[in-house]
Amino acid sequence: MTKNSDVRTYGKVCTISGKTFPGDTDNFYVNKNSDDGLHPYHKQFDNFRRTTGASVDRVRQLVTLINS
Repeated sequence: MTKNSDVRTYGKVCTISGKTFPGDTDNFYVNKNSDDGLHPYHKQFDNFRRTTGASVDRVRQLVTLINS
């Protein structure tokens, strides 16, 4: 189990992009069901996914394509 203070100190990895961001509510939505209390996707990637209607896997593929 990850403590909130650990995430905020070391950052949290977005599971869509694989990049690390500060683990706070400016970057991640609150999720009371997760161990650290934060959703696994960065807000900007999650908002893009929601607005386009794309699946998480499709957005991952797009990020991989852009980064290669």
